[in-house]
Amino acid sequence: MPDNPPLMQPTSISLKLNRTSVMLYSNKYVHLPDGSGASSQSYLASFPITATEIPAGFESLLRAATTGRPERYQVLMQRIETEVLIPARQREAEETARRNQQNIENALRWAAQNIEAIPSLPAYNELIDRPELQQLLADLLDASLPLLSSMQPAMPADTPTPSSEPNPLPEERLQALMTNLENTCVEIGALLPESAQVFKRGHLFERETVALVKRLWFRTSDVIARLGSRAQFRRPAGWSALRPSVLDEESELVAPGLPISGGHLY
Repeated sequence: MPDNPPLMQPTSISLKLNRTSVMLYSNKYVHLPDGSGASSQSYLASFPITATEIPAGFESLLRAATTGRPERYQVLMQRIETEVLIPARQREAEETARRNQQNIENALRWAAQNIEAIPSLPAYNELIDRPELQQLLADLLDASLPLLSSMQPAMPADTPTPSSEPNPLPEERLQALMTNLENTCVEIGALLPESAQVFKRGHLFERETVALVKRLWFRTSDVIARLGSRAQFRRPAGWSALRPSVLDEESELVAPGLPISGGHLY
C-alpha cells in the first residue's frame, strides 16, 4: 500500500518589520503522513523603513502573492501605511522643518553680525553720508521690510481694547511719535548736566539705567537709518552745521520734569 503523500496547506503571506526594513515572506506548512508537520518560509522582497511611499516592485509582489485574497492584501497594505509610511512621512516633515529653521537662523545670525559690525568699520562716521553709501543703506532697509512685516510682537497683558475711534493717518501718527521722541530727548538732556543738580559728579547709575542707555544707542541709530532711507529725511553732507537753523536752542532748554505730551514713547 503506497504511502500517503504529504498534505500541503495553501501559501500564506506575512510581513516582518525591524529597525531598518520591511520584509515580505511567503509561508508554507506541510502535514506529513506520520501526523507531524513542517513549515518553510521564503523571502520575497523588502524596502527601507525610512520610505515614505511603498516601492512599486514591492507592491506588485504583494498584490501577486495575495491574488484571490483581496482582504489579506488590504490588511497588509494598511499595516504598511500605519506602521511604516505615516511615521516615515512625519519624521521626514519634522526633519525638513528642522533644517529649514536652522537655515533661517543661520542666515539671520550672519546678517545681524555683519550689520552690527558696520558702524565699527574704519572711517564709518566720515564716509556713511556719501550718496552711494546712503543708497546702499536704503537698499538694505528696503530688503529688510519683508522680514519686519513677518514679526509678531507680543501683546502686553494690559493692552487696552481698541476703541471705536478712527485710527489716525499714518503721517499724523509718525508726527506724534517723533514729537514724543523729541520731548523725551529734551527732558533727558535737561536732567544730565551737572548744573541741573539732579545727578551730581560721580553718580553711579543703576545697571538697568546703563542697559537702557545701551539699547538707546541702537534704537536711535536704527530710527535715523530707517528715516534716512527716504530722500526727504536724508541728512546732507555737513549736516551738523545746520543745527542753529534746525533747532531753536533757547526753547530747547527746559526745566527737569517737563511732562511729555502725546502719551508713551513707542
